[in-house]
Amino acid sequence: MTTVWASVSTVDMGRLVDVCQALEEAGVDGIHVDVSDGVFTPDLTFGYRVVAALSTRLRIPVEAHLMVANPEERLREVAEAGAARVSFHVEATPYPWRVIGRGRSMGMAVGVAINPVTPLASLEYLLPGVDFVNVLTTEPDGRGERLLPSMDRRVASARAITGGRVPVQVDGGVTEENIAGLRAAGASEFVVGRALVDREAMTDVLVTLRSLT
Repeated sequence: MTTVWASVSTVDMGRLVDVCQALEEAGVDGIHVDVSDGVFTPDLTFGYRVVAALSTRLRIPVEAHLMVANPEERLREVAEAGAARVSFHVEATPYPWRVIGRGRSMGMAVGVAINPVTPLASLEYLLPGVDFVNVLTTEPDGRGERLLPSMDRRVASARAITGGRVPVQVDGGVTEENIAGLRAAGASEFVVGRALVDREAMTDVLVTLRSLT
């Protein structure tokens, strides 16, 4: 089953709720909120208040992608804000199993995210505890974050490690031009940003994206 999460990091804050409600009407499976601290990643983006604002106004789930140092310090905030799922970066903590356990104890599904440069071997160690794997396929470069080269092979490697036990989510640079290749490589969840949220005909775009997977 293919799942499409709409990433809203590029949406005008003044229109955020309206855009997310339009995405819900268009048929996305959920909203993906990047929570960045300006330390682990260069950008300072949304916090738990945005998660709360969206989760109380939408019927679809909201997932928080913790792009932060010390992710376990943010778990309670996003859980109490209503996040259905949370993902954290394996690079951001020396105790990932503790983060997984605490996230689950707060009622959230927990995923582990991994940057493009990080070896995939750590996924196998964490696999028994997580609900999904988030494979980052771009870096925050300030130029639109296009899909990096050879990411289909990286997705295929992640899929081989998981053995189909948990979904592989692709996050970054997903478009109508590359989603079919990523699906063929083994991804079943797609975080789609500009290629969906910046378009006027979001329903048509979503139909196209699903048809290609």
